[in-house]
Amino acid sequence: MDYSAGFSKLIYNSNILFYVTNGDGTILFLNTFGQKLLGITPEDIVDGINSISFYADPEDKNDLDSILKSKKSVFDIEIRMKSKDGRLITGHEYGYIQKTEKGEELICGLINDISDFIELNLSTARLNIEMAETNQKLQDAYNTMAQQEKMATIGELAAGVAHEINNPLGFIKSNSRSMTKYMEMITVVFKQISEKYSLKEIENADKMDFILSDIKEVLEENGDGLNRIAKITESLKRFARMGDEDVKSDFDLNQAVLDTLNIAKIQYKYIADIKLDLGEIPPVYCNGDSINQVLLNLIVNAAHAIEMLGSKERGVIVIKTSSDNGSIKFSVCDSGPGVEDSVAHKLFDPFFTTKEVGKGTGLGLSLCYDIIVQKHKGKIWFENCTPGGARFIFTLPGKAE
Repeated sequence: MDYSAGFSKLIYNSNILFYVTNGDGTILFLNTFGQKLLGITPEDIVDGINSISFYADPEDKNDLDSILKSKKSVFDIEIRMKSKDGRLITGHEYGYIQKTEKGEELICGLINDISDFIELNLSTARLNIEMAETNQKLQDAYNTMAQQEKMATIGELAAGVAHEINNPLGFIKSNSRSMTKYMEMITVVFKQISEKYSLKEIENADKMDFILSDIKEVLEENGDGLNRIAKITESLKRFARMGDEDVKSDFDLNQAVLDTLNIAKIQYKYIADIKLDLGEIPPVYCNGDSINQVLLNLIVNAAHAIEMLGSKERGVIVIKTSSDNGSIKFSVCDSGPGVEDSVAHKLFDPFFTTKEVGKGTGLGLSLCYDIIVQKHKGKIWFENCTPGGARFIFTLPGKAE
């Protein structure tokens, strides 16, 4: 019985993206769901549209191609795509290399769209914060909400951190499977050596040079993947630890900036480039947990400001630290739309926000003001830049008062 017609119908009508590309990435086949998801037409395929234009991050495509090149197949790799109109899509990709009768290598695969699932995770991570009815209750609730805001932000970033970890884990697991197969072959070869004492007669002996060289490359890839995971998780661990807000100690502000960028990477990596100008500064005597919250709020706000422009071009976030007359200075400048004069005086007011309903609590900059000015006797302000964007600056005393 010929099942080909039934399988073709299943592929065309499935709610999973099925594709076939040539070795250069040119799309040769894309089912109906895939065309609708990416916003392309059959005419686009005929004209020779390339699949690389639909990957939001080149790292995802590079990881995929690297594994395909060495292992000939990939399984359950998490990728970020973008449709023709710029809509971001998160998916799990499976693929393999198929040779034609003419010897041409084609890439066949499927992508399962999990964007709704990711969005659900983000939604469940957001916390609703209630206001108190009296001034005394407001003050009491304010301290509690400050910590809730921090944990809500970490919750929103959790799905992004998982995305960052998932890709290196994918090739580590794949490499580990390869290592197991290689070691089995090595065992057989040496067993035959001990029995026959003749390399020429040993099965797979001609493959030993390749296997031994590939073992080194596999171990190096595993080491790189583990280092990437360790960097992300260590930054998250340092940032998320809870402590007494009144306890102060020497704090490495430059390291805190790097940790915060690792944690917040998913917020800016698709929309902005980071430019760092970290000066040689002494340790800051402060409460590190609170300052971490300020850094996160300001960097995430900068990314959101650039995103509000809706530009197809990547923005820029410039972060600087310096020391001046005993004070430590931090600034973050974005290439967003800047701050309108009509709302400038409200920026640090509690619950004021320029974001849409549900996108923010209006506590971010207010918490920054409270932490920098009230708790650390520092200063915080902003200024619009030319030709556009806003720069937020804070200073902290270099020594304990």
